[in-house]
Formats: sequence, C-alpha cells, structure tokens
Amino acid sequence: MPIPAPTVPAAHERLESLGVRVLADAELLTLLLGGSSPAARAATALLESAPLQELAWATPDQLTAVPGIGPARAAAVTAAFELGRRAGWAPPRRGDRVLDPSRVHELLRHLAHAAHEEFWIVLLDVRGRLIRSCRVAEGSLCQCPVNPRDVLREAVRSNAHGIVFVHCHPSGLSSPSPDDADLTERLRAAAELVGVTARDHVIIAADGYYSFVEAGRWRR
Repeated sequence: MPIPAPTVPAAHERLESLGVRVLADAELLTLLLGGSSPAARAATALLESAPLQELAWATPDQLTAVPGIGPARAAAVTAAFELGRRAGWAPPRRGDRVLDPSRVHELLRHLAHAAHEEFWIVLLDVRGRLIRSCRVAEGSLCQCPVNPRDVLREAVRSNAHGIVFVHCHPSGLSSPSPDDADLTERLRAAAELVGVTARDHVIIAADGYYSFVEAGRWRR
C-alpha cells in the first residue's frame, strides 16, 4: 500500500502542539529533509523504497538512488540515524570489562549490517578489560578466509592476555556453519601455542549474535 505523503504544515503544527513522539515516520523524515512539499514527496519515496530499519543503515550512495534524495539530503539522513545510534548505544570503552558475549555484541554490533563478511578480534588484558578491537580480514558475501597468524599477530603485538574472535554473517543468520566451528578450534589451538587465552567466538548478524561459549560449545 502506498505511503501517503504528509502535509507539510500539519507536520510542523503537530510537532509543536503534540510533541515529536506522535509524528509518523513520513512526517519526521519530511521535517528532517527540510519541511517543504518536495521534502514530503522525497520522504514518502524513501519509505516506499525500504523499511525504516533498513534506511537506518543505508549508505549515502544507496539513498541518492531514491527520487528526490540528493547528496545533501542523503548526508542529513545518514547523520541523523548515526546520532540516534550514538545517543542510545553506549558500547564498551577501553578499560571496560568485555567478557560477556552481549558486551562483545554491543562493541561490534555495527557488523550486523556489513555488506561482506568481516573478521575482527577483541583484545583483553588479564582482567578481561578492553584493550582494543580491530579488523583483521574482509571477505565476500558468504566467506572470509582467515589466517591464524594474522589473527594472533595483533594480540602478541598488543601484549594481550585474552582474545575474542568475532565475525559477521551478512546473510542475517548468526548460527554457525561447520566451517565456523572448524575455524574456532584452529584459532583456539593457535592462541594456546602463543600464550594468548582465547575467550570466545561471537558471530554477529541481523538476527542478533551467537556465542560459542553461551551455546555450551566452549569451556573457558
């Protein structure tokens, strides 16, 4: 069903009299895009092109493919969604404990919307506090070749005591494949050889995350 374009004066008036929380998605986007009649048409076109949850992670190039959305409007939409994420999301910072997989997910949950598989590591000190996280490999839509040497090089260089392996599934499903399980065992064994404690392997996707520890497939 087509999304009706909001009337511009009504959006302003409703915001002033009733507050921002009662405005429909199309009205909010209209105000964000400038509050004009062309902005209302562009807002409607945006919402017809993809669900709001997908627009929140769209790139400027993807947004400018929608009629009425030029570079300036695409930048405004991208910036607004990023500000919203930053306001409502407090990922762990250096020195915070990151032993629980839910905290790993909070730290790297942007990977849920990655276009390709990426492999990251989370480096921890002896108390499980965050040193830093970094990407060590990027692959295709369905695979990401990982060399244990590359994974552990940064851990040794940073004098990390512990490490969490993290990768994403652009398919949207976080459940591990047999290859993921095999890779986990190889990385655990390699970490043990160089004296780094492997803590977990977390897979992040649009449906949430999968932790080998939480699933009972890993004993710390």
